[in-house]
Amino acid sequence: MLRACAKDGLFLAALLLAGCAGSVVTPASSPAGEGCDLSVASQELTAEFVRLRAIQGHFQGGPWIADVDAWMGRKHQVMIDLGTRLVDAGCGPGQIAELLGPPDRIAGPGDALFDQVRRQPEFEELQDEAYELLIYDWRGAHDFLYFTCVGGAITGSGWWHAYE
Repeated sequence: MLRACAKDGLFLAALLLAGCAGSVVTPASSPAGEGCDLSVASQELTAEFVRLRAIQGHFQGGPWIADVDAWMGRKHQVMIDLGTRLVDAGCGPGQIAELLGPPDRIAGPGDALFDQVRRQPEFEELQDEAYELLIYDWRGAHDFLYFTCVGGAITGSGWWHAYE
């Protein structure tokens, strides 16, 4: 459902209204709602990610900015931490989109990007074919954090690194 919405340009509205198969959206001003229990530190990290995401670094056609572009630069560290924190807090896909902004891409079974990620040795293949990856770019489409979404729930997160 989300991939079709993204292709039609309705993706954000569908994500916020329906989430991944119907999760409840919690407004960013109160992200500690049911199913998304975030500490103050986690809320501060989400705000920092939104700020860093808006900076056009080297991989988005701008100048090299260490905080945004460097391996283990601040943006990379924040994203690593948020990948764990948002899953552990029980955040749903709509809540993640409210906190971080809409994903850069959504990929599902049959998509080339999805197949690329699932070939990683550490990727945990699910039996349910109705799952998707909500993708947040770190350095353009070069490297990214993904959240695994199954039936309206985020079940995990992981990374794709190009290692170039």
